[in-house]
Amino acid sequence: MKTQKWIVLILALFLLPYYIVPCPSYGQRKSKIYWSETGKIRRANLDGSEAEDVLTETSSTRDLALDLRNRKIYWVEGPTAKIRRATLDGFNIKNIVAEIPHELLINPYCIAIDADADKIYWANWRLDSIQRANLDGSNSKALPIREQNLPINRAVRALNIQLDLKAGKMYWTDVWNAGITRANLDGSDTEDLITGLLTVYGLALDLRARKMYWSNTSTGKIQRADLDGNNVETLVTGLKFSPDILLDLWSREIYWTDRDLDTGIGKIQRANFDGSNVIDIITGLNKPFAIALDPGETYDVAPGAEKLTTTWANVKFQ
Repeated sequence: MKTQKWIVLILALFLLPYYIVPCPSYGQRKSKIYWSETGKIRRANLDGSEAEDVLTETSSTRDLALDLRNRKIYWVEGPTAKIRRATLDGFNIKNIVAEIPHELLINPYCIAIDADADKIYWANWRLDSIQRANLDGSNSKALPIREQNLPINRAVRALNIQLDLKAGKMYWTDVWNAGITRANLDGSDTEDLITGLLTVYGLALDLRARKMYWSNTSTGKIQRADLDGNNVETLVTGLKFSPDILLDLWSREIYWTDRDLDTGIGKIQRANFDGSNVIDIITGLNKPFAIALDPGETYDVAPGAEKLTTTWANVKFQ
């Protein structure tokens, strides 16, 4: 009889993950939103609480990107021609411009990070190109942005760069093309996805749903479409100047910066992915511009055939 009881208990423990925890569940996150204002980079909780300065005395931060693998923040200072980095708490500031030849860093505008490949991408407005280097600034070079079967590089003046690493693609909003373009990570097979959008600043990708979102500062809209540019939808209207957006793939929400061009006073807002329920998160900001998300740590309960494990991890949805 005791043997039978032990067998029943072992079977129950073996089947427990399938019946009690049929799929992964996730606990409380410690998410932070980062943004740039005049002379500083700040962060807060996603509801706008506990706002604090991360970096001060920065010069006209045009874009910022988070390297979550190495817990670093990178940012572009346009007028001083610098790409800099620090820890997510603002310590150990380093100018990686020191390792990049100056002619490759004239008038940089936006950046994107591929931490797995140890690469950083940026737009160089003076040279009308997209360039790439290692995360420490070494091995920098301009990418030949070319359409299929054309040997001539095309001029690129990117306002925002986003990466689809699984597909080996980069997307960017382009001043010269007045729209959204994509190419392979080496710059080949360039294709125009959407044109005639005038000044498109912010860009964000939802790779799981195969959608891209953007902010159009000339029309005051946030829009989205399929990754191939089809099925364009307008989600939010009435914005004044919205230079950057991000997606919280966990909660299915869009965040963006917006400001009055005359006064410079701005705010961070958010809405659902369909554009509904627009609310203010933080107001009274001084010329807010770039924005980024640290999804924080998530408690991951992962069922397995032999055991139930719990780990702390940055959960990726793309």
